[in-house]
Amino acid sequence: MKHRFQIAKSPRLITKLAESYRLKGMKVGLVPTMGALHEGHLSLIRKSSQQNDITIVSIFVNPTQFGPSEDFARYPRTFKSDCAKAKSAGADIIFHPTVNDIYPDVFQTFVDPGPIADKLEGAARPGHMRGVATICLKLFSICKPHNAYFGQKDAQQLAVIGSIVHDLNLDLKIVRCPIARTKTGIALSSRHAYLSASDMKKAEVIYDSLKLAKKLIAEGETDCGQIKTEMTGLIKTAPEVKIEYISFNSWDDLAETDSIISKTLISMVVVINNVRLLDNIIVSLKI
Repeated sequence: MKHRFQIAKSPRLITKLAESYRLKGMKVGLVPTMGALHEGHLSLIRKSSQQNDITIVSIFVNPTQFGPSEDFARYPRTFKSDCAKAKSAGADIIFHPTVNDIYPDVFQTFVDPGPIADKLEGAARPGHMRGVATICLKLFSICKPHNAYFGQKDAQQLAVIGSIVHDLNLDLKIVRCPIARTKTGIALSSRHAYLSASDMKKAEVIYDSLKLAKKLIAEGETDCGQIKTEMTGLIKTAPEVKIEYISFNSWDDLAETDSIISKTLISMVVVINNVRLLDNIIVSLKI
């Protein structure tokens, strides 16, 4: 049974609604977003709508996960069109709080996700993962979901959130969803709004390099240094594409690895026209 689509700003109201649904034996799904919705977000909403009775989509540009010199002020905010897209994808409730709703004047409690947050994006963007962990724990507390949906593009975020749910005995399931891509393979991102058509063409080399890594591994290459060299060589053929990092990590705990193991996360960030673009694949070594 579908319910009346509604938009709510009050955390207290969202909690009251979620608790009432749970008391009725209904499953609640949560899709946390910062808005500027694209097909990747919509695929998460559709999956939640299929697997739950109620889907809550949060739209909140979270200031605590941005550094002082990052793009919080100019991050795309398209609330009206976001609501229409979310509704068409199956959302029942939009949770759109203000910054003061989430972080009142006396707010002083943050979540420290531990060593898993200190590498990759955590190293490149100090404080970023603390902000992600804090907002997600708050959203879980407010929205009371049975299931929460996250895309694999932000792989470390997924790992950090999974660790929080495990370590703090939270009563919900984190659902990992595949990366949504353009027809040419680019991992969808809200920050594509900053890029020109020619910039997007350059970005195709990101996924091409990940596919090259997968091909090399399938052919028997297990040395991460050699794979990284091949990937770097390919990326350098694209004009004005700067590599920030290419990393090989165990998917289980994000420990760095020098050789391909049973489940390896190959992740990277490149910069095009001052815009950071993330992508990754998870490869399994056949033994």
